[in-house]
Amino acid sequence: MSDTNNSISVSQLTTQIKNILECEFESIWVSGEISNFKNHYSGHMYFTLKDDSAEIKAVMFKGFNQYLRFKPEDGMQVLASGRISVYEQRGQYQIILKQLEPSGIGTLYLAFEALKKQLSEEGLFAIERKKELPKYPSSIGVVTSKSSAAVQDIFQILERRAPFVDIVLRPTKVQGDGAAADIAQAIIDFNDYNKVDVILVGRGGGSLEDLWPFNEEIVARAISASSIPIISAVGHETDYSISDMVADMRAPTPSAAAEIVSPSSLDLQDNINRYIIRIESFLKNLIERKWQNIDELINRHSRQQPQNIIELQRKELAKVSTRFINSIMQNKKYWEMNLNPLTEKLLVLSPQAILERGYSVAYKLPNRTIIRTSDDIDAGHEFELMTSNGSFTAEKTRDLKTQQ
Repeated sequence: MSDTNNSISVSQLTTQIKNILECEFESIWVSGEISNFKNHYSGHMYFTLKDDSAEIKAVMFKGFNQYLRFKPEDGMQVLASGRISVYEQRGQYQIILKQLEPSGIGTLYLAFEALKKQLSEEGLFAIERKKELPKYPSSIGVVTSKSSAAVQDIFQILERRAPFVDIVLRPTKVQGDGAAADIAQAIIDFNDYNKVDVILVGRGGGSLEDLWPFNEEIVARAISASSIPIISAVGHETDYSISDMVADMRAPTPSAAAEIVSPSSLDLQDNINRYIIRIESFLKNLIERKWQNIDELINRHSRQQPQNIIELQRKELAKVSTRFINSIMQNKKYWEMNLNPLTEKLLVLSPQAILERGYSVAYKLPNRTIIRTSDDIDAGHEFELMTSNGSFTAEKTRDLKTQQ
């Protein structure tokens, strides 16, 4: 006979199974093939994950699937992360997904998340570790590929905004085998060189595999150990790498990094003009206060009849006037000493001053692009040569080979 006293209901059994499964499998990664994919009008995704021997129902709700970088399809091999859940009404178990990646890329994401967690726990992303960027750098180090579009953009922006700043390029590999070690060594080299004020590290956009060197631990630790502030600019605006998280500042693109780090010559001139205005206002107020004091003394003296008191006050007035003049002269000398070096530096670094020192700039005609090497113009072509007091056109007749 059956023992009815020890029996439980279907609901009780299902609840026990639910508690066991959901506690045991709170967070798992599963690989498999998508089948029966359905993107519901509500925004939720329903499909089956299967392999050769088994299958499991899967759900990815709108709050998570809206961040997917690919479109799931039937037959696609994927790597999925989530938790096991039991749907009690039907007695079915399923996996509720939070992450979904195409198989092959998924292993990189696992490595990315693991390293991110490790470095975060070590405090490498902490705000208090970030170094302040120099406001007016005189020398900027660049770590990227010398043949990339990114380095062209960086040089063009820096030359336009801050032609007085020295740019030091340390060319590196930015993808493939050995790239991460090369990038890390470049950062170490700049710290040993110790003659740049800030370092730009990055490259243009690409696939996850292309950008992977900037997600490797050796690069992260080199950035963290750098005594020189570092701006990381890897990929496009939507890309986010480990190097971005460790660096002192993250720029969405290499061009943006160049904009951030370069002090505009126009901004420098505006700052100087503001200082001049402040000095003029300070001296004007000082003179007005001193003259008011003198007027008060004169009025007080006029109300005092005894001649000897008037004579004493005249002497005191002379002393005050002398101190007043000395104070003005000292203030004027102080501000001149602080302003003149800035003005002279700006004048020395101006394009016109460079031309007056005997340099000239050659432009390719007709579009007037700057000729940087002899290979930029062919023999027989005209070019314009700009000097300090005017320009003229000339024609390239032949290449002169450099004597060793």
